[in-house]
Amino acid sequence: MTTTQQEIAHPTIKFRVSAPARLHLGFLDLNGEAGRKFGSIGLAIDSCSTTIEAEYADSLIISATDFTVPVSIHDKIKQIVEKFYSTLGQQIPTTKRGVKLSLIELIPSHAGLGSGTQLALTIGTLLCRLHKLSSSTHDIAYHLGRGARSGIGIATFDKGGFIIDGGLSDSSQIPPLLAHYDFPSSWRIVMIMDNNNQGVHGSEETHAFKHLPTFPQSHSQTICHLTLMKLLPAVVENKIDLFGQAITEIQALIGDHFSPAQGGRYTSESVAQLLQHSQTLGHTGIAQSSWGPTGCIFVDGDEAANQLVKNLQQYGEQEKLPTLSLSIAHINSNGANIEITSQESL
Repeated sequence: MTTTQQEIAHPTIKFRVSAPARLHLGFLDLNGEAGRKFGSIGLAIDSCSTTIEAEYADSLIISATDFTVPVSIHDKIKQIVEKFYSTLGQQIPTTKRGVKLSLIELIPSHAGLGSGTQLALTIGTLLCRLHKLSSSTHDIAYHLGRGARSGIGIATFDKGGFIIDGGLSDSSQIPPLLAHYDFPSSWRIVMIMDNNNQGVHGSEETHAFKHLPTFPQSHSQTICHLTLMKLLPAVVENKIDLFGQAITEIQALIGDHFSPAQGGRYTSESVAQLLQHSQTLGHTGIAQSSWGPTGCIFVDGDEAANQLVKNLQQYGEQEKLPTLSLSIAHINSNGANIEITSQESL
């Protein structure tokens, strides 16, 4: 990629990027004996997004109109911008590196919804558009340090939908996309969010991956077989029960392996209770996204989703559980939306 002819941002243009949240539903192989490690299952959802506008400015300005930007997010954005100009944008003159980033919506941090990757890809894409750089999402992810384990958030940014990635070999930069499908249009995801808890992240996450016991190869073989011969055919043939059975089995193997680091199969005890209650009601497709604490249940149709939400609300009140956020999500089938929101003529 060259930037010599395309290094100056247009001072009269404003871009907006809106990137969907994602669910990470499990790894294919945490052992890596076959030569590739990780491999991920996931999908893009419409429950929330990271939406940011960017325009040329005299310096870096980070603002939000409807909420206060936490210091941690402000610092993270500053680090992403600095990383961009030390890699993809290194040939852009210092005097042309001013940008105003207006935060419209952010995916909740450390909830298992891919906030870090979507923040980096959104900002990287905005800066590339402002500076007329033709970098791919793969390039942006690599140079901004994303995709070290999972490629789900990168693929959903580009394509949306249901994703399987191939994990990492010794020479991989980003996990390759193996499969991409749309969900059946009637399928819904009941989301359970615990805003008082956070999933394992940062140095704790790094420590967990280093010190958890070796994932049994037999478990990886089971997960791969379930994915290829049950999960994917169920998506293609619109069989929610078989899809749910496969997800629940995969999640049990993954969740139990990570339980020493996250305090059980699920991070949040309250979310766990609602997920277990969903199973007693006959639901399959019981999952925690990534390290949680967000849980989800896959169902077919609005009526089933609404009824499950009602049942879970009643159960939570009956058991006096801490307040949890319940919602119904659809799959996002388009990936990130990138648009010009204003452009003045010269």
